Amino acid sequence: MERRPYLFELSGEHSSLPEAEVLATIEAEVRTASPTIRGPGYVISRLSEEEMTRVAERLALTHKVGTYHGSCDLNCLAAFASSLELPEGSIGVRVKRFRGCGKPEQSNFIAGKVGEAIAGQRKIDLRAPDIKLRILLTDKLHFFVEEKEIDRDQYETRHVRSRPYFSPVSLHPRYARALVNLTRVRRGQTLLDPFCGTGGILLEASLVGAKALGSDISPEMIEGCAENLRHFNVAFERLEVADIGDLDDVFGKVDVIATDPPYGRSASTKKEPVTALHERALNSIAGVLSSGGWAGVVLPKIVRYPGLLHLQERYSQKVHRSLTREYCLFKRQ
Repeated sequence: MERRPYLFELSGEHSSLPEAEVLATIEAEVRTASPTIRGPGYVISRLSEEEMTRVAERLALTHKVGTYHGSCDLNCLAAFASSLELPEGSIGVRVKRFRGCGKPEQSNFIAGKVGEAIAGQRKIDLRAPDIKLRILLTDKLHFFVEEKEIDRDQYETRHVRSRPYFSPVSLHPRYARALVNLTRVRRGQTLLDPFCGTGGILLEASLVGAKALGSDISPEMIEGCAENLRHFNVAFERLEVADIGDLDDVFGKVDVIATDPPYGRSASTKKEPVTALHERALNSIAGVLSSGGWAGVVLPKIVRYPGLLHLQERYSQKVHRSLTREYCLFKRQ
Protein backbone atom coordinates (compact mmCIF):
# COMPACT_ATOMS: atom_id res chain seq x y z
CA MET A 1 0.00 0.00 0.00
CA GLU A 2 1.70 3.15 -1.23
CA ARG A 3 1.54 6.14 1.05
CA ARG A 4 2.35 9.73 0.25
CA PRO A 5 2.11 13.00 2.19
CA TYR A 6 -1.23 14.80 2.15
CA LEU A 7 -1.87 18.32 3.40
CA PHE A 8 -5.15 19.08 5.17
CA GLU A 9 -6.02 22.78 4.82
CA LEU A 10 -7.87 23.66 8.02
CA SER A 11 -10.67 26.15 8.44
CA GLY A 12 -9.96 29.15 10.62
CA GLU A 13 -13.27 29.10 12.48
CA HIS A 14 -11.66 27.84 15.70
CA SER A 15 -8.08 28.00 16.96
CA SER A 16 -7.65 24.32 17.83
CA LEU A 17 -10.71 22.18 16.99
CA PRO A 18 -9.98 21.78 13.23
CA GLU A 19 -6.49 20.37 13.85
CA ALA A 20 -7.76 18.12 16.65
CA GLU A 21 -10.55 16.80 14.42
CA VAL A 22 -8.12 15.81 11.66
CA LEU A 23 -5.75 14.05 14.07
CA ALA A 24 -8.58 12.16 15.82
CA THR A 25 -10.16 11.12 12.50
CA ILE A 26 -6.83 9.81 11.21
CA GLU A 27 -6.53 7.81 14.43
CA ALA A 28 -10.01 6.38 13.90
CA GLU A 29 -9.63 5.51 10.22
CA VAL A 30 -5.94 4.58 9.95
CA ARG A 31 -4.65 1.98 12.37
CA THR A 32 -0.94 2.50 11.58
CA ALA A 33 -0.74 6.16 10.56
CA SER A 34 2.60 7.87 10.05
CA PRO A 35 3.64 10.76 12.32
CA THR A 36 2.03 14.06 11.41
CA ILE A 37 3.44 17.54 10.83
CA ARG A 38 1.31 20.30 12.25
CA GLY A 39 1.32 24.07 11.94
CA PRO A 40 -1.03 27.04 11.78
CA GLY A 41 -3.77 26.12 9.33
CA TYR A 42 -2.52 22.70 8.26
CA VAL A 43 -1.84 19.08 9.13
CA ILE A 44 0.40 16.91 6.94
CA SER A 45 0.23 13.12 7.18
CA ARG A 46 1.48 10.26 5.02
CA LEU A 47 -1.51 8.15 3.94
CA SER A 48 -2.66 5.93 1.12
CA GLU A 49 -5.19 7.44 -1.28
CA GLU A 50 -7.92 5.21 0.17
CA GLU A 51 -7.05 6.26 3.74
CA MET A 52 -7.01 9.93 2.78
CA THR A 53 -10.43 9.56 1.16
CA ARG A 54 -11.95 7.89 4.23
CA VAL A 55 -10.59 10.60 6.50
CA ALA A 56 -11.65 13.46 4.21
CA GLU A 57 -15.21 12.13 3.92
CA ARG A 58 -15.66 12.52 7.67
CA LEU A 59 -14.24 15.99 8.24
CA ALA A 60 -16.28 19.11 8.99
CA LEU A 61 -13.72 21.76 9.93
CA THR A 62 -11.33 21.36 6.98
CA HIS A 63 -11.52 23.06 3.58
CA LYS A 64 -9.33 21.03 1.21
CA VAL A 65 -6.99 18.04 1.12
CA GLY A 66 -4.25 17.44 -1.41
CA THR A 67 -0.91 15.86 -2.23
CA TYR A 68 1.81 17.81 -0.45
CA HIS A 69 4.70 19.02 -2.64
CA GLY A 70 6.83 20.85 -0.09
CA SER A 71 7.27 24.23 1.59
CA CYS A 72 9.49 27.25 1.23
CA ASP A 73 10.04 30.77 2.49
CA LEU A 74 9.01 33.74 0.41
CA ASN A 75 12.62 34.61 -0.48
CA CYS A 76 13.08 31.16 -2.08
CA LEU A 77 9.78 31.21 -3.98
CA ALA A 78 10.99 31.39 -7.60
CA ALA A 79 13.66 28.70 -7.21
CA PHE A 80 11.32 26.38 -5.31
CA ALA A 81 8.47 26.78 -7.82
CA SER A 82 10.85 26.02 -10.72
CA SER A 83 11.85 22.74 -9.07
CA LEU A 84 8.29 21.45 -8.53
CA GLU A 85 7.48 18.06 -10.06
CA LEU A 86 3.77 18.22 -10.82
CA PRO A 87 1.33 15.86 -12.58
CA GLU A 88 0.73 16.28 -16.30
CA GLY A 89 -1.89 18.73 -17.52
CA SER A 90 -2.78 22.41 -17.37
CA ILE A 91 -2.30 24.14 -14.03
CA GLY A 92 -4.23 26.74 -12.07
CA VAL A 93 -2.50 28.46 -9.14
CA ARG A 94 -4.40 29.70 -6.10
CA VAL A 95 -3.03 31.24 -2.90
CA LYS A 96 -4.87 31.15 0.44
CA ARG A 97 -3.84 33.27 3.43
CA PHE A 98 -4.59 31.55 6.72
CA ARG A 99 -6.20 33.81 9.34
CA GLY A 100 -4.55 36.98 8.12
CA CYS A 101 -1.02 35.62 7.70
CA GLY A 102 1.07 37.78 5.37
CA LYS A 103 -0.32 40.82 3.56
CA PRO A 104 -3.34 40.85 1.22
CA GLU A 105 -1.27 42.00 -1.76
CA GLN A 106 1.10 39.04 -1.33
CA SER A 107 -1.47 36.54 -2.64
CA ASN A 108 -1.41 37.91 -6.20
CA PHE A 109 2.36 38.40 -6.05
CA ILE A 110 2.96 34.78 -5.02
CA ALA A 111 0.54 33.37 -7.61
CA GLY A 112 2.18 35.46 -10.31
CA LYS A 113 5.71 34.38 -9.41
CA VAL A 114 4.74 30.71 -9.33
CA GLY A 115 2.89 31.06 -12.64
CA GLU A 116 5.96 32.63 -14.24
CA ALA A 117 8.21 29.84 -12.91
CA ILE A 118 6.12 27.02 -14.39
CA ALA A 119 4.67 28.76 -17.48
CA GLY A 120 7.53 27.65 -19.72
CA GLN A 121 6.87 24.00 -18.93
CA ARG A 122 3.08 23.90 -18.55
CA LYS A 123 -0.07 25.63 -19.75
CA ILE A 124 -1.59 27.94 -17.13
CA ASP A 125 -5.40 27.75 -16.95
CA LEU A 126 -7.16 29.62 -14.19
CA ARG A 127 -10.71 28.69 -15.22
CA ALA A 128 -10.74 24.90 -15.63
CA PRO A 129 -7.25 23.53 -14.96
CA ASP A 130 -6.41 19.84 -14.93
CA ILE A 131 -4.25 20.41 -11.84
CA LYS A 132 -5.22 22.77 -9.02
CA LEU A 133 -2.00 23.89 -7.36
CA ARG A 134 -2.78 25.41 -3.98
CA ILE A 135 -0.38 27.48 -1.91
CA LEU A 136 -1.23 27.98 1.76
CA LEU A 137 0.36 31.14 3.14
CA THR A 138 0.93 30.72 6.85
CA ASP A 139 4.21 30.12 8.75
CA LYS A 140 5.71 29.28 5.33
CA LEU A 141 4.39 28.76 1.82
CA HIS A 142 2.98 25.22 1.64
CA PHE A 143 2.35 23.73 -1.82
CA PHE A 144 -0.22 21.00 -2.48
CA VAL A 145 -2.24 19.68 -5.41
CA GLU A 146 -5.92 19.60 -4.47
CA GLU A 147 -7.47 16.11 -4.35
CA LYS A 148 -10.57 16.67 -2.23
CA GLU A 149 -12.72 19.66 -1.35
CA ILE A 150 -14.72 19.10 1.82
CA ASP A 151 -18.44 19.49 1.19
CA ARG A 152 -19.19 21.92 4.00
CA ASP A 153 -22.54 22.90 2.46
CA GLN A 154 -23.95 19.50 3.41
CA TYR A 155 -23.97 20.54 7.06
CA GLU A 156 -26.27 23.46 6.30
CA THR A 157 -28.80 21.04 4.81
CA ARG A 158 -28.94 19.34 8.23
CA HIS A 159 -29.10 22.60 10.19
CA VAL A 160 -31.62 22.70 13.03
CA ARG A 161 -33.97 24.86 10.95
CA SER A 162 -34.06 22.16 8.24
CA ARG A 163 -35.26 19.43 10.60
CA PRO A 164 -38.95 18.59 11.00
CA TYR A 165 -38.50 18.64 14.78
CA PHE A 166 -36.03 21.11 16.24
CA SER A 167 -34.69 22.78 19.34
CA PRO A 168 -32.73 26.06 19.03
CA VAL A 169 -30.07 24.94 21.56
CA SER A 170 -28.67 22.20 19.32
CA LEU A 171 -25.02 22.18 18.22
CA HIS A 172 -24.44 23.28 14.65
CA PRO A 173 -24.03 20.12 12.50
CA ARG A 174 -20.36 20.97 11.75
CA TYR A 175 -19.54 20.96 15.45
CA ALA A 176 -21.70 17.91 16.11
CA ARG A 177 -19.67 16.09 13.42
CA ALA A 178 -16.41 17.39 14.90
CA LEU A 179 -17.46 16.11 18.34
CA VAL A 180 -18.22 12.68 16.88
CA ASN A 181 -14.84 12.61 15.14
CA LEU A 182 -13.02 13.67 18.30
CA THR A 183 -14.26 10.49 20.00
CA ARG A 184 -12.24 8.40 17.49
CA VAL A 185 -15.33 6.30 16.80
CA ARG A 186 -14.72 3.65 14.15
CA ARG A 187 -17.18 2.38 11.59
CA GLY A 188 -19.42 -0.27 13.12
CA GLN A 189 -18.80 0.77 16.73
CA THR A 190 -21.66 1.75 19.03
CA LEU A 191 -21.97 5.45 19.87
CA LEU A 192 -24.38 6.55 22.58
CA ASP A 193 -25.77 10.05 23.09
CA PRO A 194 -27.51 9.94 26.50
CA PHE A 195 -28.93 13.47 26.03
CA CYS A 196 -29.88 12.95 22.40
CA GLY A 197 -32.52 15.68 22.21
CA THR A 198 -33.48 16.22 18.58
CA GLY A 199 -30.77 13.85 17.33
CA GLY A 200 -28.15 16.14 15.81
CA ILE A 201 -25.17 14.19 17.19
CA LEU A 202 -26.71 10.81 16.34
CA LEU A 203 -27.36 12.02 12.81
CA GLU A 204 -23.65 12.79 12.30
CA ALA A 205 -22.57 9.58 14.06
CA SER A 206 -24.69 7.44 11.78
CA LEU A 207 -23.37 9.22 8.68
CA VAL A 208 -19.76 8.28 9.57
CA GLY A 209 -20.75 4.63 9.98
CA ALA A 210 -21.29 4.32 13.73
CA LYS A 211 -24.20 2.40 15.27
CA ALA A 212 -26.28 5.19 16.82
CA LEU A 213 -27.85 4.74 20.26
CA GLY A 214 -29.76 7.51 22.01
CA SER A 215 -31.66 8.26 25.16
CA ASP A 216 -33.40 11.24 26.70
CA ILE A 217 -35.58 11.78 29.73
CA SER A 218 -38.25 13.40 27.52
CA PRO A 219 -40.57 11.10 25.50
CA GLU A 220 -41.31 14.06 23.20
CA MET A 221 -37.59 14.47 22.43
CA ILE A 222 -37.23 10.76 21.64
CA GLU A 223 -40.16 10.94 19.24
CA GLY A 224 -38.74 14.06 17.63
CA CYS A 225 -35.28 12.51 17.39
CA ALA A 226 -36.67 9.46 15.59
CA GLU A 227 -38.62 11.72 13.22
CA ASN A 228 -35.47 13.68 12.35
CA LEU A 229 -33.33 10.60 11.76
CA ARG A 230 -35.98 9.11 9.48
CA HIS A 231 -36.33 12.44 7.67
CA PHE A 232 -32.65 12.31 6.69
CA ASN A 233 -32.88 8.58 5.94
CA VAL A 234 -30.15 7.52 8.36
CA ALA A 235 -30.10 4.33 10.37
CA PHE A 236 -30.11 4.07 14.14
CA GLU A 237 -29.93 1.13 16.54
CA ARG A 238 -32.05 2.16 19.54
CA LEU A 239 -33.73 5.21 21.04
CA GLU A 240 -34.92 4.94 24.65
CA VAL A 241 -36.67 7.16 27.18
CA ALA A 242 -34.31 6.97 30.13
CA ASP A 243 -32.82 8.99 32.96
CA ILE A 244 -29.08 9.61 32.74
CA GLY A 245 -28.54 7.45 35.83
CA ASP A 246 -30.00 4.34 34.16
CA LEU A 247 -27.63 4.00 31.19
CA ASP A 248 -25.96 0.78 32.30
CA ASP A 249 -29.30 -0.95 32.92
CA VAL A 250 -30.73 0.21 29.59
CA PHE A 251 -27.75 -0.19 27.22
CA GLY A 252 -25.05 -2.26 28.91
CA LYS A 253 -21.56 -1.39 27.63
CA VAL A 254 -21.03 0.91 24.63
CA ASP A 255 -17.89 1.72 22.65
CA VAL A 256 -18.07 5.52 22.53
CA ILE A 257 -20.15 8.39 23.91
CA ALA A 258 -20.75 11.82 22.37
CA THR A 259 -23.18 14.18 24.03
CA ASP A 260 -24.15 17.81 24.60
CA PRO A 261 -26.06 17.88 27.92
CA PRO A 262 -28.61 20.60 28.74
CA TYR A 263 -27.05 23.74 30.22
CA GLY A 264 -29.95 25.22 32.14
CA ARG A 265 -32.84 27.62 31.70
CA SER A 266 -33.60 27.02 27.99
CA ALA A 267 -33.25 23.24 28.19
CA SER A 268 -35.13 20.90 30.48
CA THR A 269 -33.24 19.50 33.45
CA LYS A 270 -36.42 18.52 35.32
CA LYS A 271 -35.44 21.17 37.93
CA GLU A 272 -32.20 19.34 38.78
CA PRO A 273 -29.30 21.79 39.32
CA VAL A 274 -27.13 21.80 36.19
CA THR A 275 -23.85 21.07 37.97
CA ALA A 276 -25.39 18.13 39.83
CA LEU A 277 -26.84 16.78 36.57
CA HIS A 278 -23.49 17.00 34.80
CA GLU A 279 -21.60 15.30 37.62
CA ARG A 280 -24.21 12.55 37.76
CA ALA A 281 -23.96 12.19 33.98
CA LEU A 282 -20.19 11.72 34.06
CA ASN A 283 -20.51 9.04 36.73
CA SER A 284 -23.09 7.22 34.63
CA ILE A 285 -20.94 7.60 31.50
CA ALA A 286 -18.01 6.03 33.33
CA GLY A 287 -20.21 3.06 34.18
CA VAL A 288 -21.51 2.40 30.65
CA LEU A 289 -18.36 3.16 28.65
CA SER A 290 -16.14 0.24 27.68
CA SER A 291 -12.56 0.19 28.94
CA GLY A 292 -10.38 2.29 26.64
CA GLY A 293 -13.42 4.01 25.13
CA TRP A 294 -13.65 7.74 24.50
CA ALA A 295 -16.39 10.11 25.67
CA GLY A 296 -16.85 13.54 24.11
CA VAL A 297 -18.94 15.71 26.43
CA VAL A 298 -19.75 19.39 25.85
CA LEU A 299 -20.03 21.30 29.13
CA PRO A 300 -20.40 24.97 30.13
CA LYS A 301 -17.62 24.43 32.68
CA ILE A 302 -15.46 21.64 34.00
CA VAL A 303 -17.12 19.72 36.83
CA ARG A 304 -16.00 16.87 39.06
CA TYR A 305 -15.62 13.59 37.23
CA PRO A 306 -14.96 10.03 38.45
CA GLY A 307 -11.51 8.50 38.64
CA LEU A 308 -12.30 6.02 35.88
CA LEU A 309 -12.47 8.90 33.39
CA HIS A 310 -9.27 10.68 32.36
CA LEU A 311 -9.55 14.09 30.73
CA GLN A 312 -7.33 13.84 27.65
CA GLU A 313 -8.26 16.95 25.64
CA ARG A 314 -10.23 20.13 26.16
CA TYR A 315 -11.24 22.83 23.66
CA SER A 316 -13.06 26.06 24.56
CA GLN A 317 -15.55 27.72 22.23
CA LYS A 318 -16.99 31.13 23.05
CA VAL A 319 -20.67 31.14 22.05
CA HIS A 320 -21.80 34.45 23.56
CA ARG A 321 -21.15 36.57 26.64
CA SER A 322 -22.72 34.12 29.08
CA LEU A 323 -21.82 30.79 27.47
CA THR A 324 -18.53 29.10 26.66
CA ARG A 325 -18.68 25.51 25.47
CA GLU A 326 -15.95 23.19 26.75
CA TYR A 327 -15.44 20.21 24.43
CA CYS A 328 -14.07 17.63 26.92
CA LEU A 329 -12.59 14.37 25.67
CA PHE A 330 -12.38 11.67 28.34
CA LYS A 331 -10.88 8.22 28.05
CA ARG A 332 -12.06 5.45 30.34
CA GLN A 333 -9.43 3.54 32.27
